[in-house]
Amino acid sequence: MKHITAAIGNFDGIHIGHNEIIRNCIEIGNRNSQQKKIITFEYEFANISNSAKRMKKIYGKNGKIGSLRNYGIDDIIFYSLDEDTAKMSPEEFISEVLIDQLQIKNIVVGFNFRFGYKAMGDIGLLKYLSKKYDYDVCIIDAIKKDDIVVSSSIIRTMIESGDIESVNGLLMERYRMDLRDHDVKPMPGNILKFGDMRFAYPPTGEYLVFANERFQHVKIKNTGNEFFLGTEKKLNTHLIEFIKKIN
Repeated sequence: MKHITAAIGNFDGIHIGHNEIIRNCIEIGNRNSQQKKIITFEYEFANISNSAKRMKKIYGKNGKIGSLRNYGIDDIIFYSLDEDTAKMSPEEFISEVLIDQLQIKNIVVGFNFRFGYKAMGDIGLLKYLSKKYDYDVCIIDAIKKDDIVVSSSIIRTMIESGDIESVNGLLMERYRMDLRDHDVKPMPGNILKFGDMRFAYPPTGEYLVFANERFQHVKIKNTGNEFFLGTEKKLNTHLIEFIKKIN
């Protein structure tokens, strides 16, 4: 197996900080004639950690693929974090997963990358172990916009407050929902009921969106425990792109 260059991270909602990580991965991979791959994570059980349990998602698997395939990369690897892999020490994760399984030679991560059991590994340890396991590390510093460090956490907060225009200024594309990720149930009156509340959803209100190849208004009801989205006409697409909150 040939060595690869890998951008590693959660990559939830591809924002301008993620873009720097991926672009550097592509540049380093091309310079070393290596395959460029993105490695992201899938949580396979509910109680992987308290922080993971609290963290709501922006995109599901289909949403991530739809965003990441826009880059000139060779593969997207969804690495499953289950009960066994979650117990790996940071060094075991590097040696057994990144080096032995995935054959990574160049690692590109963000400044706040954490890994291993209870996220005990950080970029300092990643650099420290690079000589022992013979890999190179590229750390991408925080990216700021309007003096705010861009992060998926900030974007989740903006989504949940309805500040869609600010969200779209940080993402590499419009904020969107890929309905294939959301356990959607059609209801009478062109209303969709979303069955998975592990996502960060916009608050109750009316929104301008792009769907069915045209701009239209949708109405959202978000109780915190249930989420409903009403459309003007029946959708014949799985993608809804959000433009802004109207009221």
